[in-house]
Amino acid sequence: MKKALVLLLVNVAGIIIISAQERFLSLQSKDSINGSPRYKTSLGANLKLNGYFDIFGGLQDSETFNIGNINVFGTDDSKSLKVDMYQTQIKWETSVVLKDGKKISAVIETDFWGGDGHIRLRKAYVETEHWQIGQNWNNFGDEVLWPDIMEWEGPPSGIWLRTPHVKYKNTLRNENFIYEISLEAPMTDYERFPDIEPYVEEATQFTPDLTFAMKYEKPWGHIRLSSVYRHIRYKLDGNEDSFFGYGFSLSGIYSAVESKNNFQYQFVSGKGITAYMTTIAGQGYDGYPTVNDDFNATPALGGWSSYEYYFAPKWHSSFVLGYTQYYTDNMERYIVTDEIDSGELFLDGDVKNYHYYGIVNLMFDPYERMTVGVELDYGVKTLDAQGHLNNVFVDDSKTRDAMRISFGFMFYF
Repeated sequence: MKKALVLLLVNVAGIIIISAQERFLSLQSKDSINGSPRYKTSLGANLKLNGYFDIFGGLQDSETFNIGNINVFGTDDSKSLKVDMYQTQIKWETSVVLKDGKKISAVIETDFWGGDGHIRLRKAYVETEHWQIGQNWNNFGDEVLWPDIMEWEGPPSGIWLRTPHVKYKNTLRNENFIYEISLEAPMTDYERFPDIEPYVEEATQFTPDLTFAMKYEKPWGHIRLSSVYRHIRYKLDGNEDSFFGYGFSLSGIYSAVESKNNFQYQFVSGKGITAYMTTIAGQGYDGYPTVNDDFNATPALGGWSSYEYYFAPKWHSSFVLGYTQYYTDNMERYIVTDEIDSGELFLDGDVKNYHYYGIVNLMFDPYERMTVGVELDYGVKTLDAQGHLNNVFVDDSKTRDAMRISFGFMFYF
């Protein structure tokens, strides 16, 4: 009786439950257009256990291995073990085929990384053949790239922001060349490292970031060049003003068609783009005041590469290296701080900040859709500060490293 009732309800709705490789729970309409279901929707989850054992470095309170969060003045190297499931994602996808054969898709994706297990919106967008409107990966980054690792901060110069945007994409006459243009919502998050306070305050932003990208795509992977142009407002000594920032990124992935082994890379450089780089995003270092009463965009550069190698069909490892640098010249004033005292005021100085990152892991796929792994994470942060302190020139450098063992599993259904 129950089975008959379920079949009746399904037929009345005009949809049937299907078995799909992508998601276990998937629905589609019986009618089709040009061989494709007119309506299709799926609901699934990516379960992720995030375990991490901090050996040293003071990152006990950081859910990810964020090199930027290393306090170079800190001395707490106590060990810490934590486990959570907050990185688990829930994804709902829907597509509609119109009578003329054109397709409209929509995606909503969330996780539980909003603090103490609270739900957080990751993606919410509508997409056609040429347009994408909503929140998804920022077009300055390369959404296809992600090294196969257990910790989810990623290399320090990686660009993995999700922002609301309007994006247009199309191909050239040679369809291997794909270009994308977008208007991205300006950055609004603003925090501080416990290292440097450059006296700059956040101001309300009202100009979207403009991006342009060109990708050359082949069966072996792709090469992508992207750019961003920004108008950034700030507040200094109670007065508001603005400056311009720009950046370029070269990225790509290579994988032999007959192999799962793959090589990925991304290099980024520019001025006023620290908001885009994962370990320093949102920290307010896009610009700084100079001794000449100017306001300069902060130069930043970095890059990362990864290689994933399959020893056997179910055993594989990833090796990742990353580097980030940003620096200032002739900064009018800044404070070098720690978590204990109020800090020291430097005048007419330079600051250089370096982040180094390395990962090696071992992954095992015991079943289809499931991966378990263990990983060694190592990073170094260096802060070089120069300037005049109490009319005496000071040249100081602080370096601290951190090491973590990450472990967990991922299950996709």
